[in-house]
Amino acid sequence: MRRERPASYNMISFLEGTIEHRGDKYVILNTGGIGYKVTVSPRLLNILSKSSPVVNPEKSPSVTSGQGTVKLFIHSQLNMREGTFDMYGFQNKEDLELFHLVTSVNGIGPKSAIGILSTIEPKHLKAAIMNDDADYLKKVSGLGPKTAQRLILELKSKIDYLDVGDMEGVDLGQEGQAIEALLALGYSPSQAKDALKEATLRQAQGKKAMTLEERVREALRLLGKK
Repeated sequence: MRRERPASYNMISFLEGTIEHRGDKYVILNTGGIGYKVTVSPRLLNILSKSSPVVNPEKSPSVTSGQGTVKLFIHSQLNMREGTFDMYGFQNKEDLELFHLVTSVNGIGPKSAIGILSTIEPKHLKAAIMNDDADYLKKVSGLGPKTAQRLILELKSKIDYLDVGDMEGVDLGQEGQAIEALLALGYSPSQAKDALKEATLRQAQGKKAMTLEERVREALRLLGKK
């Protein structure tokens, strides 16, 4: 029986250059005259598509308005079986580390991990895992029941140390209901998640707690502007 050679990982830590092209799920990054195709999440693709001067102003200044320079932290994978060299880009090291944790789960590959992280906020993913909330994972990310349970089982002892932001006040029940309401109106999971996140930020700025209905209404208003 022929033995397949294992895939090689993490040959490149980060790339810095200018964006030559944006696809539906990837960017072509020009680094020193070489174009690298890097798969990114819809959220990061949306950030890179805007004229914002910085991708992540607090942790990793990645886009400079004057030079148009982009810095992405990279998971690289040489797949000998398929004969491909795939790269996945992230805006900071924390997102990359969370990606590595998710792909360490049996049965979850890089493409599935990108899909999960595109629909679930890091702090919500951590809260769901720590609280054994498989229902939330199934509802928001579309994971099957076995995969959701396996994700919780394999990551519960690994994810506690990971810094994913302020966990105070995280209400997965309300979050799941809000996302479910937006999904029922035809929005994608990533659109619903991003709109609710922005609505939460506006709530924090206004220092006034929103009800579930108010958050959904604000998210719809924000989605209507796009």
